[in-house]
Amino acid sequence: MSDKHQTNTMPSGGICNACGFATVSLALAECPQCGGVVRTQNAHARSGQMRYQNAYLWFVFVSSLDIMLTWVILQAGGVEVNPIADAVIQTFGLRGMVAFKFALVIFVIIMCEWLGRRNDRMGRKIAEWAVAITSIPVVLSFVMLFAAAF
Repeated sequence: MSDKHQTNTMPSGGICNACGFATVSLALAECPQCGGVVRTQNAHARSGQMRYQNAYLWFVFVSSLDIMLTWVILQAGGVEVNPIADAVIQTFGLRGMVAFKFALVIFVIIMCEWLGRRNDRMGRKIAEWAVAITSIPVVLSFVMLFAAAF
């Protein structure tokens, strides 16, 4: 092990966001192992900021649209195609649907934060994929509503 590198327990060093490689010096902006970004250990924990705020904003927005459009389609005589969501709606109604959806949103955000502290690239990708996957039923709902209007 060289003089510039220590284990992850070194409080004054930095850690690569991508591979977890630890350095003694924060002067390194790029990881010598993989080229990832070196950050201060526990920098996000001390800052109080969430890691992927922009992705979370879009995720909450698209999830809200999903709830609203689902309810509009159900009121217009449509059906929920997700069997789990349909069971929640049949049992608990609109309030249950909102609680179920935002429980999933909270779970995904916590998972991204937890994973992102261990592997920044993976946490970011999951946050981005959450937005993309949640956008699919929203786009389909808009298409169905548009087609029904004409």
